[in-house]
Amino acid sequence: MLTTTKITLVTVIAAFELQARLAKDLKAAGVKGYTVGKVDGHGTHGHRAAGIADASSIRIEMLVSPTVAEAILKRLASEYADQPLIAYVQEVQAMPAEHFTPTA
Repeated sequence: MLTTTKITLVTVIAAFELQARLAKDLKAAGVKGYTVGKVDGHGTHGHRAAGIADASSIRIEMLVSPTVAEAILKRLASEYADQPLIAYVQEVQAMPAEHFTPTA
């Protein structure tokens, strides 16, 4: 039988030059691991596409507890309000469930 667990997915999309700063701040907020990918798009901050200067945006995704998700959003709101960044949160089911069980 497939066993999943409820967990919070936080996604951050930001300018690529913020990656190192974000990594440090996410770890400070309690994030243990995350996935980063380059993305292209168009929005409020204009078009961002990978090119010679590699000015693409990045998408950082992490599966965290609701408490850590809240800490992430608070930090982003206070430290990145003037930066090209958005974040959103979703409640998801993830597997293997044992991977997301808190350790003592």
